[in-house]
Amino acid sequence: MELHKTRLFPHIPPPSPITTPLSILDATVARFAPAGAIWLFDSFPDYILEKEFINRLQSSFVQTLSDYPQWAGQLQWAPVREDGLHTERFNRPMVVYGTPNDPGVEWRVIKRDEISVGSLVPSAIERANAGTWNGDDFPQRDFLCDTPLALHDLREYQGLPGMQVQITLLKDGGYAIGIQMAHVLADAQTLMVFVHQWAAASREAFGSEYTKSLMGAPAFNPALLDAHAAGDIDGPAPDPRLIAAARELPLHRFDWWKIDDPGYPKVMVPNTLNSMPSREILDSIELTPSTSAPWTTWDLSRPIRYTQIHFSGDQLAQFKRKALAEGEGRQDISRLDALLAHLWISINRARNLANCPGSVFMDLSIGARTRVSPPLPDTFLGSPLFLTHVGASGKTLCAASIGTIASQIRETLTLFTPDKIGAMLHDAAYEISPQRLWQAFLGSRHVLVTSWLRLKVYEVDFVGGIRPRYVHAVLPKLDGEVQVMESGVDDNGMDVALYLEREVMERFLAEHKAVETTPSK
Repeated sequence: MELHKTRLFPHIPPPSPITTPLSILDATVARFAPAGAIWLFDSFPDYILEKEFINRLQSSFVQTLSDYPQWAGQLQWAPVREDGLHTERFNRPMVVYGTPNDPGVEWRVIKRDEISVGSLVPSAIERANAGTWNGDDFPQRDFLCDTPLALHDLREYQGLPGMQVQITLLKDGGYAIGIQMAHVLADAQTLMVFVHQWAAASREAFGSEYTKSLMGAPAFNPALLDAHAAGDIDGPAPDPRLIAAARELPLHRFDWWKIDDPGYPKVMVPNTLNSMPSREILDSIELTPSTSAPWTTWDLSRPIRYTQIHFSGDQLAQFKRKALAEGEGRQDISRLDALLAHLWISINRARNLANCPGSVFMDLSIGARTRVSPPLPDTFLGSPLFLTHVGASGKTLCAASIGTIASQIRETLTLFTPDKIGAMLHDAAYEISPQRLWQAFLGSRHVLVTSWLRLKVYEVDFVGGIRPRYVHAVLPKLDGEVQVMESGVDDNGMDVALYLEREVMERFLAEHKAVETTPSK
């Protein structure tokens, strides 16, 4: 039952209209699914009436939004200007805010008092003790607003919000907070900068003594990232030397525009057409090199299963020790490198690719904040990310050691020096349409990894002293997704959200259980 739906605006709006072009990397993620998360809590304080609880959440949200006024503005495409700046080329996003026409942030409150939090998901301790949790029945959509976000189809934006928040009141005082944002405005790290600040303001509204945000003050300055691009990105043509340097990096260049490729999903064609400039422009340019995506390896009709897997700190330490022992002398292998190596090998075994000579890939979402020089602040807002990959034949991978693959992952990540990222940004700045090329893929030959580590998602507390029961990263249910975050229990562990075809998941979990029950040497 819907109790309330409105659009919210900053408590202190900008004094005059502001137009801000978004960054080179923001433009490349416009086709990505929204960034979002859902927090489930067992209860709010029983001495607070329900209406007062919602009012305090809303007032603290509006207070926090004053530091993020652009999110209440209009996300849209920048006007194209021939021979203009790099931010004035085709399908470059910008945000206009501080106007009477700002769409605001969508805010919705619904009540589902027939549903208890416990019926939706076991507690964090129960999930950790079990090791795995089948989250197939978790109703992600029920906790999210259903209004389309601006540029959701790469075309529509007028009057549509760039951010949505839904509060869902559940049985016995339980509640959920679900947030979605257009990916050009926020990656997971940006989302968490805001959520921690909002939670701190909310705690203050509820009288908590602990009112400091777990992350610092936001830094919204997309041009700061673009300033790290090498060469002149506003000139009439790119620098061939920088282009060559960028194209040497392990970056897929799968072409969305090749809609006649075998297996291309027809459901994706409309958005693709929206990402293309006019025929007149297309006929006058030469497209950059690209490859056809392997659509025949991704069957979107097959049922996908979602499972959350808990790895304790002890298990992760064991993976790392094993990887270091087998890792060809590399001493910089991280716990995450070792875990991802283990997962990738196990997933491809479960996919029955042990005798497959064809290539398989792990596509890794990488943040650019710390990889440019000088680095961007941890609280830099936007989506400063890109996707690289590690590849091998299925046969080689399934027979490989964790150390070999972890070393390969680490070696790939070290390629992205500030100079290389500068060249990559130069290349992307000149792309005819940043949504044409996809640096990743899904389906039976790819795994797509995103890490939410060090974001303190389980330390979000809106009322003081109540941690979330469960944090759900909002993802479309697609084959090959892997999302990693800190554990919901204090054991220095990690929780992995894994999405695989149903039969593959069954084989994966059978091997996972067998490994868990085998004594370590």
